[in-house]
Amino acid sequence: MSSGVVFGMWFSFAVFFHAMLQEFHWSRGGAAAAFSLGSIVQALAAPVAGWLVDRWGPRLVVVSGLAILAGGLAACSSVQTLWQFTLLFGVVVGLGVGLAGQVTQAALLSAWFLQRRGTIIGFAFAGMGLGVQVVSPLAQKLILQVGWRQTFLWLALGTAGYAVLVLLTLRNRPQDGGSQPHGLTRARVDTVGRPHRQVWTVPQAVRTREFWTLSLAQLLIPVGIFPISVHQVAYLADLGFSATLAAGILGHMGLMSSFGRLLFGTLSDRLGRFWGVTLSVACSQLGILVLLLITGTDALWPLYVYAVFFGLGYGARGPIISAIAADLFPGPSFGTIFGLLSVGSGIGGALGPWFGGYVYDVMGSYRPAFLVAFGALFGVITCFWLATRRLVIPQQAEPERRAPAATP
Repeated sequence: MSSGVVFGMWFSFAVFFHAMLQEFHWSRGGAAAAFSLGSIVQALAAPVAGWLVDRWGPRLVVVSGLAILAGGLAACSSVQTLWQFTLLFGVVVGLGVGLAGQVTQAALLSAWFLQRRGTIIGFAFAGMGLGVQVVSPLAQKLILQVGWRQTFLWLALGTAGYAVLVLLTLRNRPQDGGSQPHGLTRARVDTVGRPHRQVWTVPQAVRTREFWTLSLAQLLIPVGIFPISVHQVAYLADLGFSATLAAGILGHMGLMSSFGRLLFGTLSDRLGRFWGVTLSVACSQLGILVLLLITGTDALWPLYVYAVFFGLGYGARGPIISAIAADLFPGPSFGTIFGLLSVGSGIGGALGPWFGGYVYDVMGSYRPAFLVAFGALFGVITCFWLATRRLVIPQQAEPERRAPAATP
């Protein structure tokens, strides 16, 4: 549920983006810079969040992030200029998402589950899609009824209430409640398949090829995804579709992404991490192709085809890359290591939305930016192939069998 709240608020930017453009008439590249700056802030916050989780545990980090997120959303309601919006949404909201987001939650889940991490993390991260499915259409309806300023306040109030719930209920480790991590009884497996108990440190991790290829994949994923997701409401509105319908398509895409995270996370456990991520990328690329073929409002069904395929692939790499990192770099420094890995995601997240808006401002069309996004996803496949070639996934422990009794 934390993923749903945090990323539902974050990706509602696409709805506010369209509403605020209509009121202030900012350039699209300039307005998208707020999202880009937020991605940079998340990148800088990711190692800090990992370090704090390693020392304080995830509960206080998540609650702190949610509190900052709520404050940033509330402050956005008073925006009058572009620089104010860029500062408040990009820095304050971005910091809240960076602390309460993927790094902290991946570290939490890796402490609770040692086997079938792809499935478990995919199930947990499915909340991101549900959050988009709920928050984006809800925000659009509220904007139509009470305006975007009041809508920011309502979202802030909901986030603050959820922060109190997390503070009262979340446990850092299963041991805090008297239980043990799932799969503890089975020997761990290293990247070449040998049982081991190696505990990775940050210096050891950053000297591996896997660390840097995963970092590059983290950069390329948002370059291939965010030019689409951030600008799709404005793109569809330009084609003549209503803003309400465009926000609804964003919501449907979010719902499908929940299924995609669970589906491809499970497939990565069964078929291997590489094949799980490759199938998810193929879905994303098919969705982009469908979106490029939509040139008018003659038919609605292509919108839903786009929402299904792009949605299935949208965000599916998050659970898989979290599971890969947990498989490769176990130990008490995992939060810091994964935070460093996530720096690339922030850089790519900054480039993608800004690039989409800049291309539109210069060329009057999103299509060139969407084509670049399509091509960047081929690089994602290559990076994951290099990172997972020697990875053996820990399987579910089999029940122990008793030795047969000796015959007299």
